[in-house]
Amino acid sequence: MTTTVANEPIINETKPGNTARLRRLVRSRFVRELLIILAFTLMTAAVTWPYAGRMRNAVAGPGDPYLVAWMMWWDYHQTFTDPLNLFNSNTLYPYKYTLAFSETCYGVALPFFPLYALGFTPLTVHSVAMFLGFALSGYAAFRLMRTLSGSTSAAWVAGIIFAFIPYRFNLMAQLMYLWSVWLPLLFEAMVLFVATRSWKRAIWLGVAFFMTGLTTITWLMLSIIPLALIVAILLTRHRLWRERQFWSRGLISLGVAAAALLPFTIPFYLVKKIYGFKRSIDDVRAHSASPMHWLVAEGRSKLWSGMGNKIPEAWKFQMFPGLLPLLLPLGELILGSSGATTSTPDIDETRLRWARRLDLLALFAFALLIPALGFANSEDPGRLFTKYLAPDYLLAIFAVALIARICLAYPKFLRRNNANLIQTISNVRTDAFWIAITLIVIGFLYSIGWNTFFYRLLYYHVPGFKSIRAPMRGAMFAYLGLSLLSGLGVKRLAGLVTRRFLRFPAIAIYLVVCGLLLLELNNSPLYFIRGDAYPDGVTRRLKELSMRGGITYFPAGIDFNQRYMLRAADHQKPLILGTSGFSTPYVNEIERMTAAGPIPKELMDLFEKIPASYLVVEQKLIPELRTKDFNQFLVREISSGRLRYINSYDGHSDLYAIVKTEPEAKSEASLPSSLAIRDWAGMIQGDPVNFLNENLSFSQRMFRVFVATHGMMPRYKEFIAELEKIGQGVIVGSDEQEKRISDGFQKLIAEWTKSDSLGQLNDTQYVTRLLENAGVGPEPGQALIDGLTSGNETRASVLLKVVDDPQFVEKQNYPSLVELHYFVFLRRNPDDPPDGNLNGFNFWIQDLERNHDPSKISKAFKIAGEYVDAKKTE
Repeated sequence: MTTTVANEPIINETKPGNTARLRRLVRSRFVRELLIILAFTLMTAAVTWPYAGRMRNAVAGPGDPYLVAWMMWWDYHQTFTDPLNLFNSNTLYPYKYTLAFSETCYGVALPFFPLYALGFTPLTVHSVAMFLGFALSGYAAFRLMRTLSGSTSAAWVAGIIFAFIPYRFNLMAQLMYLWSVWLPLLFEAMVLFVATRSWKRAIWLGVAFFMTGLTTITWLMLSIIPLALIVAILLTRHRLWRERQFWSRGLISLGVAAAALLPFTIPFYLVKKIYGFKRSIDDVRAHSASPMHWLVAEGRSKLWSGMGNKIPEAWKFQMFPGLLPLLLPLGELILGSSGATTSTPDIDETRLRWARRLDLLALFAFALLIPALGFANSEDPGRLFTKYLAPDYLLAIFAVALIARICLAYPKFLRRNNANLIQTISNVRTDAFWIAITLIVIGFLYSIGWNTFFYRLLYYHVPGFKSIRAPMRGAMFAYLGLSLLSGLGVKRLAGLVTRRFLRFPAIAIYLVVCGLLLLELNNSPLYFIRGDAYPDGVTRRLKELSMRGGITYFPAGIDFNQRYMLRAADHQKPLILGTSGFSTPYVNEIERMTAAGPIPKELMDLFEKIPASYLVVEQKLIPELRTKDFNQFLVREISSGRLRYINSYDGHSDLYAIVKTEPEAKSEASLPSSLAIRDWAGMIQGDPVNFLNENLSFSQRMFRVFVATHGMMPRYKEFIAELEKIGQGVIVGSDEQEKRISDGFQKLIAEWTKSDSLGQLNDTQYVTRLLENAGVGPEPGQALIDGLTSGNETRASVLLKVVDDPQFVEKQNYPSLVELHYFVFLRRNPDDPPDGNLNGFNFWIQDLERNHDPSKISKAFKIAGEYVDAKKTE
């Protein structure tokens, strides 16, 4: 039974019903906030569909999301295993403080520690964090707007804009920057503390500041300037400059928060001192937008995609916030104006005197600025304007003088309701308006970065700014300001409509605006890929192994290293490769030596120096054209005993041990056939084409030996037999390959000079026979004979001089090339059946003499029916 008191139904306390419990539950502040978060979660699911149903492994791409997923996992793992060594991560081994080479993401990972404890994979946790990054950022902006305006309806407008601003989708690969939850909460904490200077709110301010820094160093650095300006505005508006509790409690809370951040910031300083890491000017400039880029729409936008694509570097800077977030603030800017003017306020003579001095300073700085800009690119370091009066400093003096001037007194033609800027801030509009304007201006200046003297001075003179790579990310502050100003604008519009149309509910205006915003900012269906959430076979095996060094991979490079970092979260062993804000010399060297062409043996020296324990070869990631280079390296190092094959996993991942580091590692399977250690003799028997491709010049030299000694072209069987004899025991790709082939050739030459046809000739007859067979003139003959007589030459050295005679080389170039093609492709002599004559041989000689295109003959022999049929039967 129910009764009514003051028009409120009261449930009989002896038998409370479900309705009463529900009402009390809804009135609970905690539950109400949870319902608001739930609403933003549902809107996120709608705007990003079908992301909500794919969070097991959904990522924006296989690059930076893998890196961030590893970072978050490392934060959790090391917190509960070895927290004092948090920054000594298991990537970029063996360097120290490697977590400080980029952001730590600790503040992002912290709320999701329970998910790791429940066994969720790093990529799944990353996907969940990405999804909630949208929803919670919107909720944080909702709170800030509600606190500033007292309007829950306006807060929904601000929250939706900030949650789904198009630029946030551009940051999906960098979760730590998308996760801007603590920026609105930090400013809200300051607003609340200014309103009530209690210890409770001071502590909350410290917590918000601490969590901002814990999330990213970038947000911490970029938030300090707008926070300081907002504090100045609030103190001015509320006349709290001399409020002792504000300064004492505020400074203590922020000081404790800053001290608590020291363990998370000192490693960044150590990295800078030890390794000299800092962002180059070119790097910062390359990540600074231009004002025109604010007209470039995000590619995922369903409504504005393609807008601004003709603007240079549009793909990099997609800053357009949408049309409504630009139009809605006009409601506050236009409808919130102060109205009629009054008489000009009087200003005391002292202020006017200082204002005139500041006018002169600004004028002087402007006068010097003109020639300074003209000499800005001068190469003469002795010029006054390039050495002492840099344009940036003059611009700063000019700007400071003007701002100080209007803070003292407006010029008379601008002096209406208020005498100066301080009075305007104090008397005009609301806290929300001035906070929004401050965020928009500072965020816009951040976004264009190096294109303004403002950011250049921060880079040179404010500690920490040299570590920020992409100033354009500071646009997030401008978007927060736009969301606040939009909420104020809709509030003004709703008030205007309800005043003119008394029966029109204000809530309808807010519902329509929120609906239009969700339509404009919609990105459904959102593009993403299904990432490699689970470890593969080789990763599971690596986790079981103990090792003295680190793990490296083939291939290496920016397109692969993030994947290896994600797998490092699974095997938990030291990883030599990696990608971060800064790279290491070891990573650079590995990437350089494996980028193209044959891989030098110096890479194996580097592996042993690092030291590396295991090498994983991801065959499926190696381009087909590079397989030969990697296989040659592997065969060479296996044959030399420096590398030991362990096993293959999943049909594409091969594991090798670096023998010097892991001498006790045992092979678990036979070497793959593609890496079988073969000598040159075996390769010639298998497919002579290999020898032609690898040793054409040597083969042609061998051809000339036959001609010089026998006076005729070699025949197929005897020629191949001699090549096999030379290549016997010469391991393909080994360090001694060239030397052993050369030694075998020298041995063959020595044997031939003692053959029956040559050994019975005297020195004169020997030289004469060689020159006649080679078709070389008699000019070098006497010198060679004299060399043999005096003992300065041997018969072998004389034969080699004839073989390498330029005239002989030129004469036999095309005949040797053509006959070698018959040998290696058709495996017969040029006059063997089905030819039966040398017509085909002579045709190709004439073609080469006419066109001088050796590639043509190779292409022709590769498609010859005789060669193709023989390959089919093998």
